[in-house]
Amino acid sequence: MTEIGQELGTGGPLSPAVLRARLYRYTLLLRKYWWLPVLILSAALLVQGVRYFLSEPLYVSFGRMMVSPRIMTGESAIYTEELTNYFGTQVSLMQSDEIKHRASNAVEAALPEMKGLPADLSVQQEPKASIFVLKVTSPNPKYSQLFADACMHEFLEFKREMRGETSQKTVDAVAKQLVELEKAISDLDQKIFLFKQNNNVIFLQEQGNYVGTYLVDLSKQLAELKKESQLLDLMSIDQTLERQNQGAGSGSTGNKEDAGNAGILEGPQSEYIQTKRQLQRAKARLEQLAKYLRPKHPKILSLKDEITRGERKLEIVRQQSQESVIEKRQGLQLQMTNLEKLVAESESKALEVGRKMAEFEKMKSEKERQQQLYDRLLGTVQNVNVSQDVSQFDVNILEKATPAISIKPGLIRSLFIGLGMGLLLTGGILFMLDRFNDRVSTVVELSEHFTEPVYGQIPQETADAEGHLPLLGPQDTRHVYAESFRNIRSSLRFVGGDGKRKNRVILVCSPTPGDGKSTITANLALTLSFATDGKILLIDGDLRRGGLHRLFGLDGEPGLAEVLGGQADWRKVIQPTPYKNLFFMAAGEPIGHPGELFFSANCENLLEDLRKEFEMTVFDTAPVLAVDDTPSLAPKVDGALIVYRAGRTSCRLMRSSLEALYSRNAKVLGIIFNGVDPKQPEYGYYKYTEYYYSKTVSRKKPAKTITEEGKNTEPQALGEAETAVPTVSSGEPPSGPPALTVKKV
Repeated sequence: MTEIGQELGTGGPLSPAVLRARLYRYTLLLRKYWWLPVLILSAALLVQGVRYFLSEPLYVSFGRMMVSPRIMTGESAIYTEELTNYFGTQVSLMQSDEIKHRASNAVEAALPEMKGLPADLSVQQEPKASIFVLKVTSPNPKYSQLFADACMHEFLEFKREMRGETSQKTVDAVAKQLVELEKAISDLDQKIFLFKQNNNVIFLQEQGNYVGTYLVDLSKQLAELKKESQLLDLMSIDQTLERQNQGAGSGSTGNKEDAGNAGILEGPQSEYIQTKRQLQRAKARLEQLAKYLRPKHPKILSLKDEITRGERKLEIVRQQSQESVIEKRQGLQLQMTNLEKLVAESESKALEVGRKMAEFEKMKSEKERQQQLYDRLLGTVQNVNVSQDVSQFDVNILEKATPAISIKPGLIRSLFIGLGMGLLLTGGILFMLDRFNDRVSTVVELSEHFTEPVYGQIPQETADAEGHLPLLGPQDTRHVYAESFRNIRSSLRFVGGDGKRKNRVILVCSPTPGDGKSTITANLALTLSFATDGKILLIDGDLRRGGLHRLFGLDGEPGLAEVLGGQADWRKVIQPTPYKNLFFMAAGEPIGHPGELFFSANCENLLEDLRKEFEMTVFDTAPVLAVDDTPSLAPKVDGALIVYRAGRTSCRLMRSSLEALYSRNAKVLGIIFNGVDPKQPEYGYYKYTEYYYSKTVSRKKPAKTITEEGKNTEPQALGEAETAVPTVSSGEPPSGPPALTVKKV
């Protein structure tokens, strides 16, 4: 099946086919509304001509200003402007209403006779330069020049005033803050004086130092006593006495007087140490004598008695030493308690002294901070007064306004401007008309709107003097017109994946009346009959206003209405036509409600009989959107073709028709594109019309020819230097294969 629309629509929105279709669409639109651009362009040219002759001459004067950088100083940083959009800000300020008003007043004050003259000011920055160009346009040449100079001077004056106003505001704000700082400094001085009057600062400083040193000494003593107390709690009596003895021995390194008492403790501790040592010596001696004396030896017995007495004595002395150690612990505890009390009193005194000194230092630092801020603000006031005429950038006049020159455009230029405006307006109106028009004229546009395949394109044909379009004949000379129906015939013949002809009964319809459906149906049936030995049946299925019988000059009654109503046999109402193999069934007597007939059993039986009797049956039906007859009949046939007339049928109505058919489960084979302009770029048959009018040549082998040298030569084979082109004569095609025309390539 030939799907022309899909093939042409695959190029995308920017493909050459789509571009050509768009150009052709606008060409058709321009042909239809040719008077619109003529009218608009004439009006535009007329308006520009009138404006040229009625407009007054205008004069323009130019002035130039530049931005001159300044050396950065401490004072110049006091007044700055926003630099990110500096140049854009200056341009906007130059052409502001305030500058224009001040410049106008200045010119009127100097020359009262020029009061009320209009002037247009525009400012531009030169590319890659810090230069501004002022352009003033006015009907008076002198006023243009004076106004440009006034704008530049008033701009500079305005900036000086703005800088002075900003400086004055800054000075006032800083002066107000200086007054507040002076009052704050005076209050701090008074507080410091009262504090010194109530407190001796020097004594507080010395007292703080003494209390700190004394508190450190007390803390050290308390730490030593706590350490001694903890050791007494942890060590046994023997470890305690040994430690005391070692401590006494280590103290013997002082002087000679202490050397005689080194290692000697007084009281029970000394006796305990001496008794323990004597006992250790006795045990050592006993152990030595026991090696060579018997246990009953008097010396052994004497040493044992001595050891027994020493142990009893050692136990007594131990108890006494424990009591002494306990008394020492109590003494240490009393000392620690006393030291803790002294530390607490010292800490309280130190905190009080520290609080007073911190208060004094805070007042001093606050005064210093306020004094520094006061000095900085005072310096700022002085810098502002100095820098009122200094800024980071300053705009100065580079060139005064030039003498005004006339800028009234010439007549030719004015007309060209009007022509351009007219063309733009015409293009806009045509574009809007195209947007509101959903009718298409090319197969590319049709494929963009619908996914159904395009079975064929029927070109436009000129009607006869009576307004009728003649039907196709066996030897019809309208070759392009006839080939379009042969294309549809081929699609119908070979549709289906298995190669069988499934479309035995087809239906041709259209969305609205006037789309050329009946003529297409008749010519399609004729084309089918020309290419078969079987019988083709054409049925007028429009039971309301059927008129297909007039094209063939046959009777309109009886027909399909009588067959479906059971009043006649279908074999008796079929009429032969002047064309071989083509038979016709008229619509019959018009009735008001034929929809019920298509739902009857007679309709099903009729279609079944027609499939058996005729090779193909073609129905011509009523418009889909006009009545419900066609959607009722479409599901019963093998397929439906819907006619779309180029430039006439609305795409919206076409979609409604397709939805009506699909909602009844009808099989829509495709679209027949009717009324196509054969000269449009996407129409294929028109490009090859010379093929039908080519001269035929004999297929016999040409005789040998004699060249200028007198030698016999054979013609070159086709495809090397010559090309064989098949042609069809203007009459009936011959029974054999087409002739070949030999053309030089």
